[in-house]
Amino acid sequence: MKSLVDTVVEALGKDTPMLNTIKLQINFHSTYLQREFQRQQTISNLTFEANKYIEDIVKFETKSPNDYEGIKTLYKKIFKYLLFKNTQHILNKYSSIVLTPAINNTIEREVAAALESVLPHAGLRPFLSLSAADKETQLCELSNIIIGIRLFNKDIKKGGVGLESFEELVNHPGRSLLNALNQELSEVIEQCDNYTIFFAVSDQLKDKCDPAALEVYKDELTFKRQYLINVLELKSDVQTSEQKVDSLVASYKKKMVDLQQLIGNKTSIPKDQVYPRFDSISQSYSELVEEKMLAMMRSEMMKVLFEHRAKLAGSLPEILMKEARLLYLENANKLKEEEAKFMSEQKSEAINNIIRLMPNTTPDFMHIPLDYLGFCLWTIVKRNGLLLPGKPNLGVYKYQDRYCVFCSVAAIEEFLADPEFFMKGLLAQCRRQPELIHLLRLEEHFKEISLAELLQGKEGQKPLFSISAPLMVDKEVETPLHFEEKKIVPDYSWNAWDLKKKALQIIKIRNKQTVSTQTLLSNFRRDTETQVWPAKEAATNTMVYASTNTELPKTYICLLYTSDAADDMQCVDLGGRRIIKKKKKK
Repeated sequence: MKSLVDTVVEALGKDTPMLNTIKLQINFHSTYLQREFQRQQTISNLTFEANKYIEDIVKFETKSPNDYEGIKTLYKKIFKYLLFKNTQHILNKYSSIVLTPAINNTIEREVAAALESVLPHAGLRPFLSLSAADKETQLCELSNIIIGIRLFNKDIKKGGVGLESFEELVNHPGRSLLNALNQELSEVIEQCDNYTIFFAVSDQLKDKCDPAALEVYKDELTFKRQYLINVLELKSDVQTSEQKVDSLVASYKKKMVDLQQLIGNKTSIPKDQVYPRFDSISQSYSELVEEKMLAMMRSEMMKVLFEHRAKLAGSLPEILMKEARLLYLENANKLKEEEAKFMSEQKSEAINNIIRLMPNTTPDFMHIPLDYLGFCLWTIVKRNGLLLPGKPNLGVYKYQDRYCVFCSVAAIEEFLADPEFFMKGLLAQCRRQPELIHLLRLEEHFKEISLAELLQGKEGQKPLFSISAPLMVDKEVETPLHFEEKKIVPDYSWNAWDLKKKALQIIKIRNKQTVSTQTLLSNFRRDTETQVWPAKEAATNTMVYASTNTELPKTYICLLYTSDAADDMQCVDLGGRRIIKKKKKK
């Protein structure tokens, strides 16, 4: 095992084009995942904090609609929520504003003034009667309106402290990224074209370069292709973002001009006219802030690519390049005639489970999604992983739902003769050169070693190239050392009053009978003929549990006394007075 580890460490320590390609793939995509993870985490944290404020407001209830202290407390909660929404864009690391105490105090004053104008204390009474969902909607709209008011004040130079200006959102350093990418693309494409020309005529230059050198040049071309692919991916994202930013900029300017014309020098405007405009401006501003964050993140990705830029300088001698260009120009005319003849003779048809698609007879030919990034399948298999671009003008060949292109007529004829050989040979070549797996988008055939699996990990497994520390969660399972049977009597009752009630029921069960409806608290249920309950008294009878009350004992204390003179007394009142019946005289 130690010798294997030493061998692997020694191999990884070498500065070879093949290893440089793998390092570039891992570095670029791990950095992208890390930046995206941080961005999503920031958004998640801000959303979580905002939801806490909203939940606190929605769940708050006043004692009554006229509860002044309750309404005042609710107003403070809404103010804190709005203050958070007006400062959350400053919390990201790409913001140019530093939240100082002075700026924070100014923001508080502006938010308080805007809130009082939009929602005074008296306006909270209708808010209290809304449902939870309506309250959340109203709070989100309120925050957008407040931000829109402050943006308008910033545009007319009368406030908006703590908000990035429109010029800062539009003219940030990330806007120059597209020009840098275009310049980088032109240089890398030129280098790739030089290597492509060399390998197109390399068979005629075998006596001037040994096979080991050709292998190095091939790996260098693979590295350049991977670098070019990453730059193109980044450029595609930047172009999409730039188009969205241009649209947002035009929309924001138009909305602000319309709002200024609506307000003018007026002292009051109907809220149903102006509030939707403030809301719309706030939404456009938030999208511009988001696009700025994405642009700055892509700038960091470009720096990662530039770290590998020094390795673009290949070892192919300039003398060989000049000879290769001359040979390529000499063969160009002959090659064009051969390809033109082939194109005129062929048409779209099915050949041995292979569908040939020609440009002159196939609708939407330019929109066919080419597999293997448009590289020639024949050169990958026959020339040890060499990446030369195919020529779609010679036709696109569909086999097993794969759209393949080839660099020459001879390559097409060999593929048509035995397509399965090339499909299997492609996978075998990827096993020998693992950098081709990700480059050619073949992760579905190598799921165990795909770059996405290694960076993100499978479910329940830690990724090999972890972009963040694994989430640690405390978890425990309590298992008793010796299992014991539980001896619990569910009918056991310790309450003396319950026991007394049951005893009274048993005593009088033969003497009483109920004809009323059964209740949930009925005990000793029997048929109607035998079911009885203790006698009820007016002093203990209730409305709800009339048939389940326990019979309460009553003790009457009174002063009773007699004397010899009252032997014939028949009764005594509670006051202790004797009641004596007088004997009738005969």
